[in-house]
Amino acid sequence: MSSRLLLLELRGLVLKALRDLPFPSPDGDGLRPVQVFLHGLPEDQEEGCYPFVIVRWVDGQVEQEPDHKTLLHDSVALALGVYSPASQEQAGLLLAEMHDCLRRAVWNSRLLACRFELEELKSAVPPPKLRWHQYHLATIETVWNYTWPPRGLNEIKSF
Repeated sequence: MSSRLLLLELRGLVLKALRDLPFPSPDGDGLRPVQVFLHGLPEDQEEGCYPFVIVRWVDGQVEQEPDHKTLLHDSVALALGVYSPASQEQAGLLLAEMHDCLRRAVWNSRLLACRFELEELKSAVPPPKLRWHQYHLATIETVWNYTWPPRGLNEIKSF
């Protein structure tokens, strides 16, 4: 449940951060709010989903601390996609605006759900061979750590 909660918290953070940032719609007819998806783009509207952010769990690891606490690290990526009917230059500037807004929001909210602590924040434009989706233009990768509550003796014996 921890990874699921982290994804949902990040989706909420992204929605709140981009709530008032309208972007050009793919058909060039007006403005559109940013759509936020978990894991990937919906198959039924891939062409018309710009602008978007995909919140995607990437990987995780579990460490046993010397004091018998269990420390977890989860990497979650935010894949950003924008479109501009005017030009690639405008699309790049819109992407930079979305990127700056999200990076600032994640940094300012370094503690999510009183549980997940931001450990690392990186940004990149992936090379074409490594992009996750044909509309993927940039990634903000976050690493979060949190501690599982200690298990009581009865819980350990029940496994």
